[in-house]
Amino acid sequence: MARRRQAKHTRKAAKQQRRRTPSNLSFAAPSQPLPPDFKISAAILHLAEPLRARYREPHRLQAIIAITVMAWNIALFPEDEQPHVQGMLLESLPPQLSGEDVGVLLSTMDTLIARKRLLYPQVREYILTHQLTLVDNKVTLSVGTAPVPATIQRRSS
Repeated sequence: MARRRQAKHTRKAAKQQRRRTPSNLSFAAPSQPLPPDFKISAAILHLAEPLRARYREPHRLQAIIAITVMAWNIALFPEDEQPHVQGMLLESLPPQLSGEDVGVLLSTMDTLIARKRLLYPQVREYILTHQLTLVDNKVTLSVGTAPVPATIQRRSS
């Protein structure tokens, strides 16, 4: 019961933090038709670019890509389902994260979700796996995906 209360308190603190923290990630122009050689791995790197430009350390890049992949997948859910999916994510976070840390994470994810919807609304592929490689300051990302129907819903428990 205490763990549930803690998770609820963390979500509440994160929600309050999101309201206070304006997003620093810029939005690009609305999406264009996808080129024939479109790659989701390139789209993930593009979505993460504002963060990648700010944080270049390998461990941070790993985290940025992982967060971007989570945001991509959450964006495939209907908007009214997304808070629940994010709540499930929060429950799996380490308990030592502060409410402010969780708030920054959720705010970043919300911005990435909005960027995905703006730049790639027509792409309905769920990312199952991803592999990030960093060699001589060159970033390579490989992803494994599966098509998703036009609408998906979380499983009821």
